[in-house]
Amino acid sequence: MMKNKRGKKHVRKCINFSILLMSFYLFTGIVYAAPSTPSVYINNQNVPFSTVSGYPFTDNNGRMQVPLRATMEAFGCETAWSEAEKTVTLKKDNTTVQVPIGKAYLVINDKQKTTDTAALVKDGRTYLPIRSVLEAFGAKVNWDTKKNILVITQENDGELAVHFIDVGQGDAILIDNKDFEVLIDGGNNKDGKAIVTYIKEFIAGNLDLVIATHPDADHIGGLDDVIKAYDVSKIIDSGATKDTKTYQDYWQAAQNEPKCKVLYDDDMVIDLGYGATIKIIETGDNYKDVNDNSVVAQLNYREISVLFTGDMEQEAEAASLSKFGKVNVLKAGHHGSKTSSSQRFLDVLKPEYVIISAGKENSYGHPHKAVLERYFNNGATVYGTFRSGTIVMKTNGHSLSFQTNDPVTLGDAGDKKQTLAS
Repeated sequence: MMKNKRGKKHVRKCINFSILLMSFYLFTGIVYAAPSTPSVYINNQNVPFSTVSGYPFTDNNGRMQVPLRATMEAFGCETAWSEAEKTVTLKKDNTTVQVPIGKAYLVINDKQKTTDTAALVKDGRTYLPIRSVLEAFGAKVNWDTKKNILVITQENDGELAVHFIDVGQGDAILIDNKDFEVLIDGGNNKDGKAIVTYIKEFIAGNLDLVIATHPDADHIGGLDDVIKAYDVSKIIDSGATKDTKTYQDYWQAAQNEPKCKVLYDDDMVIDLGYGATIKIIETGDNYKDVNDNSVVAQLNYREISVLFTGDMEQEAEAASLSKFGKVNVLKAGHHGSKTSSSQRFLDVLKPEYVIISAGKENSYGHPHKAVLERYFNNGATVYGTFRSGTIVMKTNGHSLSFQTNDPVTLGDAGDKKQTLAS
């Protein structure tokens, strides 16, 4: 009888221990997170999560949701909550992102962007869809499935820059996208060496792409110096020629460049890396005015777009109107001449900013009063190299800024000054 009692006691102890052990595993799984819970690293630092902050999880749309406060504070954001609108507002540098709870969109610097899932509230905590939110700040988000790790890298120190180089009455524009550089035009003959010196700081290895918009001397004059100074990987040319020594010098330099591929403009998209592309927009090649045969290119970087028009005038604008859409920045056609940037063209583009590359007190009267009035009536802020010198635009793909705060006014109209002088 005593033996049976001891046996029953032993069985009860085993059952009690098993229950205790199961409870321990269940409990530790909650407190310390199950092995399936991913780790989140921001700039190589592990983001600490706990029962207080909450843990990342995958929502019903298969998207990773992360605790708001722990993640965004680690990312360096200011956070604010609007109970009335059920919206989280996040701020970092020049970017503001509003995240409404339960809505499949974000508002990035007042522009709405659709997303594939929504922020939510779970167990009294707010969770954000990490990829869409952090990419809105220009971060790079990578998922390592083998290690169950989400790696986030901030790229704010590597913004894309566009340099509208002051070459007087001409065009020269450098796009610097980390390790990919594009030069659009090269000013006049006298500007070649200065351009070579200016861009030297930004060229990493080869000069990846040169765009020669058309054969006028104020656009290709300095390109022979540039091509000789750097290993150029690719040239996009309008196909138009000119019987001048300036054109012959440029073309000979292009032909002599080893390993350089020369293409004629056609509809194409060139990947610059890091989410940026250059789109070549074919507007035709058989116009009587060589200006209308210009290579037209559009830089697209996430939500920011810049249109470079060379000296394209109103005839080519009208013929290709359907190929264009809204842009943030327009490089004014033909140095701010009234023969470019028609009202119909501007109504399609709706640029927030216009950059005019023109010489101070130039003999052409650029920029013309009529075109300045069109820009201003469309609500654009206008900057000019004749007023500010070289103009640098920087963008993280969601917001942009200019290293000048000296906008053009109607009093800068060159033809108006010429009329007064006469």
